[in-house]
Amino acid sequence: MNASSTRHALAGLLAAWLLAGCGPSAPPTLPANTEWVADGVYLFQSGGHRSLFLVTDAGVIVTDPLNAEAAADYRDAIAAITDQPVKFVVYSHYHWDRVSGAEVFTAQGAKVIAQARCAERFRDNPNPAVVMPDITFDDRYEISLGGKTLDLYYLGPSHGDCLTVFLARPAGLMQIVALVEPPRAAFPANPNVPYVRPHNLRQFFTAVEALAEREGVTAILASRVKLVDDGAGGRQPSPPTAPISLIADQARFWNVIYAAVETARAEGHVGIDSFVKLKTIDLAPFEPFDGYRKEDLPIIMRRFVGFYDMGR
Repeated sequence: MNASSTRHALAGLLAAWLLAGCGPSAPPTLPANTEWVADGVYLFQSGGHRSLFLVTDAGVIVTDPLNAEAAADYRDAIAAITDQPVKFVVYSHYHWDRVSGAEVFTAQGAKVIAQARCAERFRDNPNPAVVMPDITFDDRYEISLGGKTLDLYYLGPSHGDCLTVFLARPAGLMQIVALVEPPRAAFPANPNVPYVRPHNLRQFFTAVEALAEREGVTAILASRVKLVDDGAGGRQPSPPTAPISLIADQARFWNVIYAAVETARAEGHVGIDSFVKLKTIDLAPFEPFDGYRKEDLPIIMRRFVGFYDMGR
């Protein structure tokens, strides 16, 4: 079994372990659009998205309402699990496809929380579907209800300017929306990567790995649903969790991008008005990553060339 297959197998085993209830028992019935992953920790699904929420005996903490229609389904899914009210709605970042529709919850008294740079983005580029946050924070914020905690960490620009890392405790589960996705490290879905901030990406992954080790994080939670090989020639939805080693695996992808661009620059093969020339680059390090497409590499690398040439 190769390393990629091993990681996939481990992710599947971990997901099966959690969902089978090896630990606190899962509720006997769940809405079809909801996944139980640990005691009080759930993922809501809508389309290709997954949003984390925590259920406690003192209220519910919701993340990323997605849009008004999804948020109404989200509210109904929570109501099928608990009669506790939603107390907080947390935005993972400023992109509208994740944070619209919170009014479904704020109309019932929930407070919205976001990192301070997200609030600046919403003021500069308002959208009536996006509810402005009631509470903002700079580097860290803790939400505690009924013996459970959702810790919010801002570790610098990464996926956009204000991506917030979620840590559900005591379950020890982390979610890094859009940037680290089970089951395996992968090429970005959009090779233009307009949302990636190269100036901080290395520091971000170093910081998040240190955070995961310090806090004893056991697994990564998905924020997307993808179709993946089932090992028998078919396709199945990607699991809701993966081992914490996925962070290092995804960091490795971006570090290979950095290294390839740095090598090409040193050899004089890039410039502000040209793409990286693929014939000068060893492609083998990229081939193990999910979604590998040779033709996407110059597009992705152009984003990093721009960083080196213009600091953008």
